[in-house]
Amino acid sequence: MKDIQKRISGKIDDEYHLLVPIVFSLLFVLLTAGIVIAFIRTFDGMERPWVFSIGADIFCLAVCTMLVFSCMLNRSVENETTRFFVAMLTINGISLFLDEMSWIVQGIASLRVWNLWINVFFYFNGAILIYYFWRYVSSTLDMSRKIMRVTNSLFQILLIPTVSLCFVNAFYPLYFFVDENGVYQRSENWMLSQLYLLIGLVIFIAGMTMSKASRRDKLVVSSFVSIPLLNQLLTLDTFGLTTQYAATLVAVVLIYGVVFADREKRMAAKDKELALGTRIQASMMPAEFPAFPDRTDFDIYASMTPAREVGGDFYDFFLIDQDHLAMVMADVSDKGVPAALFMMASKILLRNHAMAGLSPKEILEKANDQICANNQEEMFVTVWLGIADLKEGKITAANAGHEYPILKTPDGDFELFKDKHGFVLGGMSGVKYKEYEIPLKKGTKLFLYTDGISEATSAKKELFGNDRLLTALNTDKDDRPQAVLEAVDSAVNTFVKDEPQFDDQTMLCFEYLGQGDDDMKEITLDATIDNLERVTDFVNTEMERIGCSFKAITQIDVAIDELFSNIANYAYSPDVGPATVSVDVEDDPVSVIITFMDRGVPFNPLEKADPDTTLSAEERKIGGLGIFMVKKTMDAVSYEYVDGRNILRIKKNV
Repeated sequence: MKDIQKRISGKIDDEYHLLVPIVFSLLFVLLTAGIVIAFIRTFDGMERPWVFSIGADIFCLAVCTMLVFSCMLNRSVENETTRFFVAMLTINGISLFLDEMSWIVQGIASLRVWNLWINVFFYFNGAILIYYFWRYVSSTLDMSRKIMRVTNSLFQILLIPTVSLCFVNAFYPLYFFVDENGVYQRSENWMLSQLYLLIGLVIFIAGMTMSKASRRDKLVVSSFVSIPLLNQLLTLDTFGLTTQYAATLVAVVLIYGVVFADREKRMAAKDKELALGTRIQASMMPAEFPAFPDRTDFDIYASMTPAREVGGDFYDFFLIDQDHLAMVMADVSDKGVPAALFMMASKILLRNHAMAGLSPKEILEKANDQICANNQEEMFVTVWLGIADLKEGKITAANAGHEYPILKTPDGDFELFKDKHGFVLGGMSGVKYKEYEIPLKKGTKLFLYTDGISEATSAKKELFGNDRLLTALNTDKDDRPQAVLEAVDSAVNTFVKDEPQFDDQTMLCFEYLGQGDDDMKEITLDATIDNLERVTDFVNTEMERIGCSFKAITQIDVAIDELFSNIANYAYSPDVGPATVSVDVEDDPVSVIITFMDRGVPFNPLEKADPDTTLSAEERKIGGLGIFMVKKTMDAVSYEYVDGRNILRIKKNV
């Protein structure tokens, strides 16, 4: 339901962004047209009050146009109240234009019909303005929903006969008539035209009495009635100087200056609160990658793309000890700073219980009871929590109402792992959770996420969904976790395009690189020259472990320098991609096999002809000497291109 409300709100905001420039353009066109028509008509033969009224109308219409332009620029006050405010400015501006046109055609017999219809629409606009004023008042003041429903319905019902009677004047002089000389005259029943205003005034007074708004807000809003009403009383016996809508504009400007100024302060405070919530949210999650640069038995990467509002999504991962890695993916039920604070408290509880050596089910049970003990805001959080045993090769996990995790086996695709869901944390104390195990083999990947991913919405109001998510994951299923997350992020952005994001999009990918009983060791990292030293150190550690001779280590280091540098410089140029280097030890005779794998452009360095070493350095062609030295110093060198990967192996008997 919250997501639906947000989407509707987002659509209203989009319509507001489109409507306000249109309104501004309309008022600007009316202002320009009014000035041009007034000067074409000239002021010859007009009485001074008429000329003054035309000038006042033009000035007030210009003010209306500038206020709408201000609303167009000031998007921090986009809400229902602002839209009613813009509607009042629009109607008031049109009424000013009609009043101006009425004075321009005044006294011209040939334009009698024009004068008649101009005044019909003038009266019609007045009724519409009263209706929108009440909508503005009811949305500004703190009134009960029941009162608002009743009064709004009453205004709408009474508006129908009021508008209908305005158009009756085109055929019967109910409120006014235009004589044969083209001069506007009030009829004896003119006071009936004020009936809708008087009824509205009674409803307004009743609504103000029952409102819980501050005294100052009541006084400011009351000015919209009091100022035009006072003007109406002063000009009751004359229409020679129509200042009704000029007085209305004064009241509107007063509301804009006072009420909107207060709203600006509240919006600034809210922006500050949201910024604080964003900082709290970001500071509580691991953000530096690689997170564990010295670990070669696993790789992990996570990201969060925040929505416009501060959300309650959070991820966490941390080493409990050298053999156990805890992973958390969670989503708090609310938004804003309260959700950020609730997130922070939940995260601390989960981490503390995990560091105390509890199992996943025990962690969730204790955290749930502590949250329920002091949860006055009645918030809750969905949590998936798993502890990876990096030595034994397994994950023990429990799920408190969170999304299904997604698992990829070494030789398979990413698939939903439909685990047993427990109740959310904070929903009810005393809940028991069930835990389960996920076996880990080298190459197993685990993908965790929040519903901001699966519920990302396109312009057609379609959800991204789990099927598209699985397709995106399997696009780069064999790449390192960072590339997997980037593929999902790209797929989501392509799907939603320019549609607003209504929820945080949080993801985490874990890959197990441990070997279990296998002697092979492996490291995956970016193929850059800066990582050459890490690769060399990784291989040398294994060489020293098996007692490799200094000569063999030196020859292997030279080979690593040549082969890894070629991958770094040419495989993905000009981009950067992953490279995997593995070390395997064989017996009888004792030998080391080092494998270099990348997904760069296909290239077999062994196809290149060996340089002629009988020639001098000046006579030999450039290139090829490095791979030639590798072939000469290694006992075996092979290349193959399989499943989109360059695979080069070197073997050295030690």
